Amino acid sequence: MTESLSSSLVNAYLAHKQHLLPTSRHADVVQVTRDIVALHATSATSPHLSLWARMPDFQREFLEDALYERRDLAKVLCMRVTMHAVPSDEVPLFIRACQAYVGRRTPPRFRGPGLLVRAGLCQEEEAETLLQDLHRRVLDVLAEKGPSTVREISQVVPEFKAKIRHDVGKPYEGEFSIGSRLVNSMSAWGLIIRARPRGSWRSNLYEYAALYDWLPDIDLESITPEEARSGVVRRYLAAFGPTTLDDIQWWTGFSKREMKKALEPLMPALTELVIEGLGDGYLMLEDDVQRLRDVTPPDAPYVFFLPSLDPYIMGYRDRRRFLAEKHYKKVFDRAGNALPTVWVNGQVVGAWGQLREDGSMIYGLFESLSEKEQALLADEAQRLEAFLDGEFIKPALFHTAFTRALK
Repeated sequence: MTESLSSSLVNAYLAHKQHLLPTSRHADVVQVTRDIVALHATSATSPHLSLWARMPDFQREFLEDALYERRDLAKVLCMRVTMHAVPSDEVPLFIRACQAYVGRRTPPRFRGPGLLVRAGLCQEEEAETLLQDLHRRVLDVLAEKGPSTVREISQVVPEFKAKIRHDVGKPYEGEFSIGSRLVNSMSAWGLIIRARPRGSWRSNLYEYAALYDWLPDIDLESITPEEARSGVVRRYLAAFGPTTLDDIQWWTGFSKREMKKALEPLMPALTELVIEGLGDGYLMLEDDVQRLRDVTPPDAPYVFFLPSLDPYIMGYRDRRRFLAEKHYKKVFDRAGNALPTVWVNGQVVGAWGQLREDGSMIYGLFESLSEKEQALLADEAQRLEAFLDGEFIKPALFHTAFTRALK
């Protein structure tokens, strides 16, 4: 008989595993990142805020030291063609697991040789040769000058400046440079890696370095793509289970065939569960099932604030376990990307932001709370405001009617 569990128990267990309970916060940046698989790093500030929510007395310098001084963490293009910060010793795992997906997600006319032809840089029969030449020249620049921005590379590799217009005639028509696409593809294939930002912790202007200069001890050939995909799925299950096949596929971006093959060696270690009110088909590593059974939910309310695109809220395709469907469009866009959220007892109850004038914290709720829960939220908001220290974080690229009304 398939075991049935309450969603409140599951959510309390996951809040503990994700280091989101006051009693489960952890002081080690790398260990926290490893325990939640990866830090979503498309936005410059999201990794800092994700760690702030999970670590006692977190300071921005802790992450910057791990990324750029000790290099125990590294930013790689992986799941869903998205930048994530991962433990450096696992860089081969994530790059090898996601290379094929990154290629599939980019239309042929906008990647590799097709990109160069479309930009008018060469004829089709010359494109592959030119692409390899560009890769070599970029690596030569980085070898000579060290970590460099796309603009600095473009000064030596002028083809990087060529532009392509996209979605012509549509409201979101625009253009992109060849260089911006080539640094992504070179990152996906493990030739280069994102290095330091230029400017403050809020800056999205990054340098790029040759992968093996930045992380000389790693070996991409140490693992096959098939082994890597199984490894990533196992890491995901350990951090986010119980979870469904749809959740796994959405989070990884793997094809159904890739996911099925990745799961095969893991099946003997998996148990199927039912979550009350959500149904069956939830998978969990057997070792974790026993830990879940032994969990005692907190006897007091618990709260936390998560940034946009936090790993926890982005870990599932089906968000019903922690968000009522009627509130979905208040915090998610059509692609499933999350705004900064307010959580109470494992449930999303609102969204937060800042006032542009002075950077002060604001949040709005769409669920009723007890006085004690409201007091805990006020204390946590004060803690976050102290961390931000008046610095204004540029809002996400989208808003909802609910978040636009925050004042």
